[in-house]
Amino acid sequence: MKLLWILLSLSMLSSSVFANVVIDGFKMPESVAQDKDGNIYVSEIGERDVDKDGKITMIDKSGKRITIVDDLYDPKGLVLFDNKLYVTDRDVVVEVDLKSKSSAVYAGTMQFPRSPVFLNDIDVDDKGNLYVSDSGDFKSTGQIFVIKTTGEIETIFEDERNLIKAPNGLLLDGETLYILDWAGEFFQADLNKKSFKKIADGFNGGDGIAKVKGTFFLSSWLEGKLYKLIDGKAELVSDKFEAAADISLSQDNKKVYVPDMKAGTLTILDLN
Repeated sequence: MKLLWILLSLSMLSSSVFANVVIDGFKMPESVAQDKDGNIYVSEIGERDVDKDGKITMIDKSGKRITIVDDLYDPKGLVLFDNKLYVTDRDVVVEVDLKSKSSAVYAGTMQFPRSPVFLNDIDVDDKGNLYVSDSGDFKSTGQIFVIKTTGEIETIFEDERNLIKAPNGLLLDGETLYILDWAGEFFQADLNKKSFKKIADGFNGGDGIAKVKGTFFLSSWLEGKLYKLIDGKAELVSDKFEAAADISLSQDNKKVYVPDMKAGTLTILDLN
């Protein structure tokens, strides 16, 4: 374990030293995010079917782990905005103030236009509006919400409900929203024109999305795989995971973070 922390600290200081660092000891890690200071945040679901044992763990630049907030149900997707961390926690969205280390429900169950079933991934635009996926029953009842800074919550792309079965991974890129469905399909949606199209498929148990320029990285929870997608063509990056969950990039876009829920690990892959 000590050696892993040394590797982690060095790898964050130099993007070209280590190509693959694995940190263990997490309890069902689902999502990961890094702030501008280099701190890494990991959502830990905890034991299966046990309430209030979920937490958010911070790994600082020295490799020290700190529990930022605990007493959560099943924290999953994470996104940072304006020194706050937003977390999907079963059927609510929790806001964590990183300065005070305090947390509160930001969007409660009853605020949603339809009761959420399984809130999963989350992303944010430059104004602070949150986009949240609800994977539903993981078959056909999924939906996507936008939580506006006014507090209003809307369901978007309702006309595409025949295409969206169980949306999981979300990624905003300007006015484009990318959606990775648990059923394995990868979509591109124009938020202005309200257009919606499939750009790839074959990612069974699709979970997380990351993007570096024109290259997408997509994780498959069911297959334990990480893919690279360029111009609609998929290439396997790794199949060594047990359950590759919600991936993200480092702040400098030189690393991809892969939480493995079943293995209880966080893998840091160097993209150079």
